[in-house]
Parts: sequence; C-alpha cells; structure tokens
Amino acid sequence: MVGQLICAPKGRGRGAMGRLYGMPVLRVEVDRSGFWGERRLRRAGKSLRLGGAARVLTSRDFDRWSLLEAFGLRRVDPELFVRAQSVPLTLEVLERRGLAPDRATVALRGLRADREMARTAAELCSRVRRLVVDAPRGGQELAQWLRREFGMPILPPGELGQAALRFQEECPAKEEATLDLFGHRPRLAGLTLTAPGLAEEDREDLPLLAALWEGGRLGPNDIKIT
Repeated sequence: MVGQLICAPKGRGRGAMGRLYGMPVLRVEVDRSGFWGERRLRRAGKSLRLGGAARVLTSRDFDRWSLLEAFGLRRVDPELFVRAQSVPLTLEVLERRGLAPDRATVALRGLRADREMARTAAELCSRVRRLVVDAPRGGQELAQWLRREFGMPILPPGELGQAALRFQEECPAKEEATLDLFGHRPRLAGLTLTAPGLAEEDREDLPLLAALWEGGRLGPNDIKIT
C-alpha cells in the first residue's frame, strides 16, 4: 500500500482511502503549523503505518523523513523506474550532443554487473557502436556474454565513452555526459522524465511517476524526455 501525506490547513493526521490517478492510496492530511504541528505529523505517521502503508508520497520539499522513518515508513524510490528508462535516456543524451548512436561508445559503470546493467547493455547492443563495461563484480562475465551473444565490441573499463551510465554512487565516471541511475534524486545530464498526461504540478514528480509506473498506471507511451 502506498500512502500520500498532504500538508493542509486543519489537517488532523487521520487516514482515508482515496485514488491518485486511478491508483489506490491511503491519504492523510496534516496541518504542520503551530505548536502542535509535530504532534499532528506523528499522528499522521502512525495512521499511515497502521493503515498498511509502507511507502509514502509527499511534497518535494518535505523535510521530516526521520520522523516518518521512526514508524517504519519510507519514501517511494524512483531508482527502478529511472533505470527502466535508461536506453531512451542514453539515446536522447547522445542526440543532444550531436552524436549518432550507431557511431557512439557508451560506458556502463557500477560496482557490480546486476540484472539492470545486463538488461540495459543487451538493449544498447543493437543501438550503439561499442560499450565499455566497468564493474569489478561480474563485469568481465557480462562483457564475455555480450560478445558471445551479440558480437558486440566491449572496451576495457579504462576507456572513455561519449556517454556513461552510473548504476551506483561509488563508481567514478569521467564522461561529461553521465546519467546517474540511482538515489532519490538521480542526475540525468540535464534531461527530465515527465508524464504530460498528469496535472502540471505532478508531471516531473519522480516518486509519483515511479509509483504509477509500478502500479501499471503509466506505460512507455505516457513518459516523455525533455
């Protein structure tokens, strides 16, 4: 169950079922102002947890996550959603740099070659000229599989690409055009994922887009890159 915390005047922190773009949510309105603001916020956190919510959507400027985390609540992580868009993001960043994908080299960098890196690499094999696979754990095995399965030229980790995808924060990337596919606020080389069909204030809200995508409420045709 996904919860939605809305800061609103006279909100008392009590939960009620609602729908957000067709997705069921446990919605709680809370007034954070005044002397009792924190107490009402704690009541809201308790209502969300007792109501069955594990993850919570909030406004982008919400700054009291430590309080919600005390009730076992966490924010909606957009990481898997962003990684699912890794190939169109890569092609877009190459195009904006004036590079034809079939003549470009793309670097995949991470601490380990996990399922998402392998999926992205396999999809890029038919789109780009060469790949760099830089992952201390499993990278060599992934490179061998890509060569065997797709006949793809795989360059060693020290080589540079025209664009890079980083799958974990700890792995450095020297490429100027680098897409960071991790964290609550991924950096996408100046690109933005948006859903034009949503209300204007919601179109670029990554946690919301992730929740709708996970729930089958957003498909590939609903997501644009700007």
